[in-house]
Amino acid sequence: MILRYYGHAFFTLTLENGTTIAMDPYDELYQYPRRRIAADVVTMSHHHYDHDGIAAITTENRSIDTAGVHAIHPKGVTITGIPTFHDHHQGAHRGNNLFFVVEAEGLRIGHAGDLGHLPTDEQLKAIGKLDILLLPVGGKYTVDAKEALQVMQMIQPTVCIPMHYRTQYNPEMQVTTLEDFLQIANCDATTMPLMRATAGDMSERTPVVVLEI
Repeated sequence: MILRYYGHAFFTLTLENGTTIAMDPYDELYQYPRRRIAADVVTMSHHHYDHDGIAAITTENRSIDTAGVHAIHPKGVTITGIPTFHDHHQGAHRGNNLFFVVEAEGLRIGHAGDLGHLPTDEQLKAIGKLDILLLPVGGKYTVDAKEALQVMQMIQPTVCIPMHYRTQYNPEMQVTTLEDFLQIANCDATTMPLMRATAGDMSERTPVVVLEI
């Protein structure tokens, strides 16, 4: 599969059979380029404008925004939505959030959405072992850099890809930069334009991979 990052929390997964899964797309967001993406499936962790920008998707698609197990036939993909919260107060301040786990091609990829707290034991069990974790690190609206490291240590993915941090496209957004997380994480990181992932090569990856926008 090929994993691409478009900034904020917007990713696509493209499988060998051509199926594309878009995750938390945005339409208009700060100075980020307007994206127009063809996708078969769209997951939305919650219905805030910067995570449910379905207008960015140009093709007919199956939209998934609910908890539970969603089988994508005949694509051979399973997507599971795990209920979490957008804040430290069980959703009282910013609402609910879905942590999606995509299972495809022998890999398990977790998209944490706007996770705003440390996951409980029950949530960790539901998430399970991940090959790739897409994790917010910028704070304010999500876990901050220190908490993101704790989440990473709790889930123990093979690879963690940071998201939802301040960039040149959203300089006024009240979140911290990628560098803040990398400094706290203090581990090897690789930067690449996109990530090609197979079940056989995950052990060769660095613990943190930064995808260019």
